[in-house]
Amino acid sequence: MIMNNHHRKSFIRILLGATALGAIATALPAAAQNNCDLVNGVLPAGCETGNAGETVRMPVGANTEIANGARQPATGFIISVDGETFEGDEKVEQKKRQADVALAKADIRVQADDLAVEKRLDLEVMGPTRGHKPGDTVRFQSATNYPAFLTRGEVRIIDQQARGGPRTVGVFPIGPNGQAEVRLPEGRDLVAVHRVYDARGRYDETTALVLDRPNQARGQDDVEEGSSTTAIDRIPVRGGAVTVSGSSLAPNETVSTLGETIRADAQGRFVLQRILPKGDQTVIVQTKSAGRDVTLAREVELGKTDWFTVAVADITVGHREQAVTGTDGSYQKGRLAFFTQGTNANGVTITASTDTREEDLSDIFRKFDEKDPRSLLTRIDPDEYYLTYGDDSTFEEAAPTAGKFYFKAEKDENFALWGTFKGQVNGSHFLRNERTLYGAQAQYKSAQQTKNGDEKAELQLYAAQPDNLPQRDIFRGTGGSVYFLQRQDISIGSETLSVEIRDPDSGRVLEQRTLVYGRDYDINYLQGVVTLRAPLTSTIGGGVVVTNPGGEQNVNLVAQYEYTPTAGGLDGYSYGGRAQVWATDQLRFGATALIEKTGAADQKSYGADMLYQFSERTFATLEYARSEGPGFGSSFSTDGGLIIDNTPPVGGTGEAYKAEVVADFADLGFTTDGRFGVYYEHRTLGFSTLDHQVSATTGDETLWGAYSEFEASERLKFTLYYDDYKNDAGQYAREGGIEGSYKLSETRTLGFGIEHLDKLTARETGSRTDFALRYTVKPNERLEWFVYGQATLKRSGLEKNNRVGAGGSYAFNNGWKVEGEVSDGSTGVGAAARVSYEDENNNSVYFGYELDPNREFFAGSVTGDDKGRFVSGGRRQVTRDLAYYGENTYDLFGSHRSLTSTYGVDYARSEFLSYTGSLEVGRINDSINGDFDRHALSFGVRYEDESLTARGRLEYRRERGLTGGTNRDADTILFASSGRYKIDDTQRLVFNLDASKTDTDQSSILDGKLVDASIGYAYRPVTNDRLNVLMKYRYLYDDYGQRIDGTDVTGPRQRSHVLSLDAIYDVNQKWTIGGKVGARLSDSSPDATTAFSENDAWLAVANVRYHLVHKWDALLEARILNAEQIQTKEYGLVGAIYRHVGNNFKLGVGYNTGRFSDDLTDLTYDDKGVFINLIAKF
Repeated sequence: MIMNNHHRKSFIRILLGATALGAIATALPAAAQNNCDLVNGVLPAGCETGNAGETVRMPVGANTEIANGARQPATGFIISVDGETFEGDEKVEQKKRQADVALAKADIRVQADDLAVEKRLDLEVMGPTRGHKPGDTVRFQSATNYPAFLTRGEVRIIDQQARGGPRTVGVFPIGPNGQAEVRLPEGRDLVAVHRVYDARGRYDETTALVLDRPNQARGQDDVEEGSSTTAIDRIPVRGGAVTVSGSSLAPNETVSTLGETIRADAQGRFVLQRILPKGDQTVIVQTKSAGRDVTLAREVELGKTDWFTVAVADITVGHREQAVTGTDGSYQKGRLAFFTQGTNANGVTITASTDTREEDLSDIFRKFDEKDPRSLLTRIDPDEYYLTYGDDSTFEEAAPTAGKFYFKAEKDENFALWGTFKGQVNGSHFLRNERTLYGAQAQYKSAQQTKNGDEKAELQLYAAQPDNLPQRDIFRGTGGSVYFLQRQDISIGSETLSVEIRDPDSGRVLEQRTLVYGRDYDINYLQGVVTLRAPLTSTIGGGVVVTNPGGEQNVNLVAQYEYTPTAGGLDGYSYGGRAQVWATDQLRFGATALIEKTGAADQKSYGADMLYQFSERTFATLEYARSEGPGFGSSFSTDGGLIIDNTPPVGGTGEAYKAEVVADFADLGFTTDGRFGVYYEHRTLGFSTLDHQVSATTGDETLWGAYSEFEASERLKFTLYYDDYKNDAGQYAREGGIEGSYKLSETRTLGFGIEHLDKLTARETGSRTDFALRYTVKPNERLEWFVYGQATLKRSGLEKNNRVGAGGSYAFNNGWKVEGEVSDGSTGVGAAARVSYEDENNNSVYFGYELDPNREFFAGSVTGDDKGRFVSGGRRQVTRDLAYYGENTYDLFGSHRSLTSTYGVDYARSEFLSYTGSLEVGRINDSINGDFDRHALSFGVRYEDESLTARGRLEYRRERGLTGGTNRDADTILFASSGRYKIDDTQRLVFNLDASKTDTDQSSILDGKLVDASIGYAYRPVTNDRLNVLMKYRYLYDDYGQRIDGTDVTGPRQRSHVLSLDAIYDVNQKWTIGGKVGARLSDSSPDATTAFSENDAWLAVANVRYHLVHKWDALLEARILNAEQIQTKEYGLVGAIYRHVGNNFKLGVGYNTGRFSDDLTDLTYDDKGVFINLIAKF
């Protein structure tokens, strides 16, 4: 901290004053403690309040405790009218209270909530964390918190790489919250989804769970996980959430409740939540362990029209005696704030809030829809005013908004919303929206459904003012799991990550799968680093005829996210929506429109589509889309983000058409198992969407194709395919062939194929016909091997594609697995090898190498031969408390050589203390395009026990080198920490420290230094709350300067100490004294070029309050404000008296003799005068 001698002296004086105030306030209880304490529940003589004996009417709940010996009727029921009981047995209500007491003694809680009804659905894989292949037996666990609304469930196995697109290859029944063992069917890339149905055939479905590699969706028998991966949400639930929890059970003790049995964790804690239908429900809780056998029952009522509301209105009218020149001195100010949430009798749940902050009454509603720049700070730091209020309260963002107002009305799947939301406009092949926006959003889904469970009509609309700019980064898979985003300081929760498979010639998206945070990936928002839970290969797929030894289709990681630009505020809008309707159970029509005017984007896009769904495997689609103007560009990287190639948005106007027909032979009446499909797609110059940018390089693009798969017999299968791509630049690529497989025996298969290729591209021109044979042997589930050979029968222009190769895989009994392939041919040597180890203790090791003779380099020029790419890594669970992981990717592409490394450790030092650390290193040696290095270091620590919770994280990122001749040197250091300490039942201490030092290109993070340190203290007694003390100290060093007025000009900088101490003491039932000390010691500068100047001030306040319950409030307050640099002192005396009107209003009048207020940031000095204040609270 920087503090000169003058600051130090002033600071000492202020601290002495604050200490004296605290000492006086603390000593006061001893002086007055014995005057008016209750004696045998009665106040001593002379201590009666001024309104003693008067009666006021207050709404309070009924007391359900029944006095001993009171005679009660034994009718067993209660009859009441308008809440007044006139006949019945109050013991019915007493039983609920008795159950609550018994549950509390057993440290078990039963809670019913009609407002927090949030559905959960998940699919977990039981057993070891390893990948699964076709033929393996997998045990799945269904997990949901609304089984009372479900009738059945199923696990659907889908082959994501089936010819023509994803195909369901198996459906297996599983009960809600039940288990099912499934033998995986044949397929290239298998995933599993969990679908559950209600009585009307409506269904919900999870996101796809990858099966062929380890993932984190691993369950534990009888332990409630509480996660949710819902992707399709169509089943409405009406009722309430019942939560049963406990924290003092024996480790692994069983608990039976809500019709299920679960086990407590190692700390003896458990939580089980279920959504139950409306009405009266009986919750039975049973626990069994050594020495304890408890059975309790609790009655709950669900589905009531419960509401929670809090509101305050504050209006002040006054006259300033020393008004600013040009004004008449009168003013009218007000503030309106409220929050409400509840469900009405029609089942509509409403959540609404507003906070206008104090404004002139003429502007309080006029600026209602404006974004509030301070809302970001209050969302990031809810302790912006006092760090702690000593009551252990928590902060929950139930009404997320970047403005002053939030509103959401919802019923089932229908809602209308104003606030901050994430757009989810989808359903069209070409057009969609995934941005995080502020504005209005609405969704309608009809109650009527088709026989397949689809809503007959759907409507999605949004209109917004974007707070951030979108970024779209595309990474070719590296065989590793670490990818560096182009931007840093990512908006939390704004990302959408997906894996897509594309045809390398036409750019056609063959498959797209959205990833789930926490299960499929982790992200460091400050560093902009994505870590996948499993490595991502660069290419995938291929048939019998090998065109590319490394794989036929490209695999990309697509990251869509938002970031805040450093060049000032955004001015623009974004709106659009989608509507679709099922004319029949099989025919659907849809329309989509998107308008973007944000930053460089000025685009209108719209489209229409039609779907004819005969069955799940037989359908036809037709779609048209048009875009006008430039949208948002994207970036592309082949090395995990070390070198990034930016693609600017395409301007102009373009169109796209798409038609596709897929038919299953069974739906056509054939007995042969098989299907066929045809597709056509045309994109014109200027067409620009998230997935496609048609530029002048290619001009108009046309692609079409057809395929068929069928079984000629139980042993013989055939696949026929043809794909055709051409563009207006004269380029084309045509590929067609026939492949087959013949099952020689249960363990041996012979594959054969012939393919013709005709190409005219910037890299290749000519034609070729190849023939291939492949022999595969799988003697058991652990061993598989193959050999193949192929030859070019005819060619013209293109290089020969003669090739021979062999490969296989073997799974050892001890967890090790070896798989690999090597081939040689006309285009060079190709190889792929991987050695891996996995066990049930979360240990894994892998080492891989791949050499693709046809691999291309996109980021600049390169010379020399490609020596391939090495990938090695693993995770080791050393003990229950210690685990470490690491991964290295070494790429040898001629003169361009890169090394990407990541290392990390998770260490639980004890039950209370844990450490995390990670290191990411990227290095490029390129004699042509320039060398480049990147290092990212992260270290974190967390401690938590009953009294102390503290955490800290240090982030460091260093970049050095050139990319295409551009200097990329940058350094970023970030530190964030926070803590809460419960000194005892009456005292709390909170502290925060954030610091940063950056030297960057200023694209997403500014250059400069920042230190923001604060300490908060609260003294809030429980049994004797006469004295209450709040304190806050903050040190701010801001060398960045805030961007102001939407310009690229650095704003004010400051170095400041701010201290605030408040104390109040109840002398007796009527009189309260209090005081406040505030100080600001600061140096400020209006911009980066002006020298700092001192700006110190301190404020002292002493007051006395009179409170006559439900009658009168009075205040007399003395203030003194000292401005050090101008050597002036201001004195003031404020007096006010308020009269209560009913339970919700009070009206007051007051006078301020001083020119200043108690707000150190108020520099107008015009507050002298009379005022009238009206306060309404509900």
